[in-house]
Amino acid sequence: MRQIIVGSCSLMIPLLLGILPIQAQTSVPGPAGRSQTDPFFLTRAKNLARQAAERQNGGLNFYRAEPSMYGPAINSPHIENQDSSVTFTFTGGSPGFTTPTIETIAIVSPTGNVTLTYNGPLRSAVSPTQQQPTDFRISVSPPPRQSILIPTTPPPVQPTVAVQPTNRASVLPTLRPVSPPPAALISSQPQPSSAVVIGTGPAITPTSPAAVAPSLPTGGLSEVPSVSAVLVSPSVVPISPRPTLPSIATTQGGVQGIDADLFLSRAKNIARQTAINVNGGLGNYRPEASMFGPAATAPHVKNSDGSITFRFSGGIPGYTIPSVETIVTVAPNNAVTLTYNGPIR
Repeated sequence: MRQIIVGSCSLMIPLLLGILPIQAQTSVPGPAGRSQTDPFFLTRAKNLARQAAERQNGGLNFYRAEPSMYGPAINSPHIENQDSSVTFTFTGGSPGFTTPTIETIAIVSPTGNVTLTYNGPLRSAVSPTQQQPTDFRISVSPPPRQSILIPTTPPPVQPTVAVQPTNRASVLPTLRPVSPPPAALISSQPQPSSAVVIGTGPAITPTSPAAVAPSLPTGGLSEVPSVSAVLVSPSVVPISPRPTLPSIATTQGGVQGIDADLFLSRAKNIARQTAINVNGGLGNYRPEASMFGPAATAPHVKNSDGSITFRFSGGIPGYTIPSVETIVTVAPNNAVTLTYNGPIR
């Protein structure tokens, strides 16, 4: 009898297993919106630009690039162009130098081709009477001063800053101009009022004769002996988001988890490149060192809506005392709001 029961149970087990539903394993899709670009291209482009400068200047026995060109690629002085190429603007000198003597501008295409658009003395150290190198392709004739119309919301009284419009297509390749509707006419000459002048080719005309800074010429990278900036009203000037960067999903408390670290690093780079573009490019302006280092050490504040506000200073390449202060807010969808860019307050 016991053998019959055991045999019956052994026959029932396959029948019961056949009744159970079979579920197919499904793969969990990865995060959407990740960039499909080569993650190693920036590192390779940095090395190609540095090696091109070393060959052009006689080899490592006679020339060394600045330390940032030997470190992480994300910390190197670079700008990503719309055609996927990368422009590096860096300095160098003889091995063991303390004061750089050579400035190099190299453009690296996605195929690995390197174009040296400038390799010569530091442009901020060249006097107007000295002859420029023949491979310097940027026109340095200053543009005429113009007046522009913008809508204004009167903020607390601040010094009026005059700005010279320049070619936005060459200076700000990723930013769209703000279309100014007819409103208050702001003169290009300094006036003691709360009016705000916004332009693309930044130049400051301080009221103090001893602090007058030269204006920027037309072009993306141009020869000027000092940095200039644009004073922007605290009433928020929206700037179009970078189209190539994906947005990051947020919750009610903002960006969470590992995406928070990725967004902080991306927001720091966007804020730094926005300041570089507004102030005339890497040939005329460098932000403080913390904006080239780890994102966690950058001067930032996380807002309740998930955006991050960066407040940092900068000046001409090689400066010891900063002369420009910038406040930039980056939203989770990569939209940039430049609320201040002008003299140190």
